Amino acid sequence: MKVTLLALAVLACSFQALARGPSTSEASFCADRKDVNFVKDLTLSSSNLMAFRNQGGIGNGGVCWWHSRFQRNALYLTIYKPSIAKPTQDEARILIKQIREAKNVVIIPGYKNFRDFSADNADLILRELEKWQKGDGIIRFAWVKGLEGASTVEAGQLKSTMDEIYNEVEVNKNIAYNKLQIPGIDAHAWLVVHMEKVNGGYNLEILDSNFPTGTEIYRYREGDQNFDYHRAFAFSPYLEKTNEMEKINKTIQKQCE
Repeated sequence: MKVTLLALAVLACSFQALARGPSTSEASFCADRKDVNFVKDLTLSSSNLMAFRNQGGIGNGGVCWWHSRFQRNALYLTIYKPSIAKPTQDEARILIKQIREAKNVVIIPGYKNFRDFSADNADLILRELEKWQKGDGIIRFAWVKGLEGASTVEAGQLKSTMDEIYNEVEVNKNIAYNKLQIPGIDAHAWLVVHMEKVNGGYNLEILDSNFPTGTEIYRYREGDQNFDYHRAFAFSPYLEKTNEMEKINKTIQKQCE
């Protein structure tokens, strides 16, 4: 269930996080990531988030899965050096591919944050996300994941899923990627940044590619069988792509060892 707007600010404060600026050097990159909340706190400022919402894709159905995964990679693996000349279009295309691949920490010259970089290079990023979507769907058959799971589940199953997500977010200290199963064969996605354990359930702070200007707060309480998405449809979340988070952490470790 989503929290009412009246209560949203109160819940947001309970996470006790402060917006931060991105890393600006290799040394600050490693120092920043010693703080397990640094990257999560980046999500509190729109300057660190994608400049455009979920759009495009096959049949103009959006690229939400890939938008979210690219956003997570960029939060964890980029350094910004605004004093250096901006990249050419060909250089920007290479940087975007490197962010997608998450094999190395990526230095973004000429920009002070990800929002500015993604605004100037929105077409190139969207093209890369659509290429990623086609690769997953046609070559790796990842589209099948959109057919798995139900939008409404047994209360015990949803509780188990929420406990699993909490462990990934607050015990492992990662930003979690969730597939959101909606009615039919479609699926959306979001990133879970923080979770707060409360009496009878959890409060979730999430980042949604449909609303990439900041985080939102959702509530889960034991006995729930689904969530409500902006009063449009019911859905259930599924924790996925934890292997990609492991890859991100290994890339950071390689940079900072």
